[in-house]
Amino acid sequence: MDYWRPVHGWTSTEVWAALRRCGVLPAPAYRLGFGRLSCLACIFGSADLWATVRWLAPDLFARIAAYEGRFGRTIQRGRTVATMANRGRPFAAALAQPGLVRPDRWGPPAGATGDATGPT
Repeated sequence: MDYWRPVHGWTSTEVWAALRRCGVLPAPAYRLGFGRLSCLACIFGSADLWATVRWLAPDLFARIAAYEGRFGRTIQRGRTVATMANRGRPFAAALAQPGLVRPDRWGPPAGATGDATGPT
């Protein structure tokens, strides 16, 4: 056997159950409501994803919208990111955790000023 892929045939439910059993914390993007971790501003994004991007990362969203205007092309055929975001709603999980990634509400984590002793 050259490769062992133990989860290859598992359902997503089985994968999440195994992660829970092992105490693995989900990545922040999953905790915010994203269903995949490839790109924040996914070209295949739903209206809700684009509404979430606009809420979480307004500068990135504005830059993408400006590129669409500048190049005369949209990320999704015939629909601008602004149109999609206007049709969607930010993920509820993201709204419930605004300090996790929003730069305007960012604060250092508890460990930033915690006990950081080491060798002397």
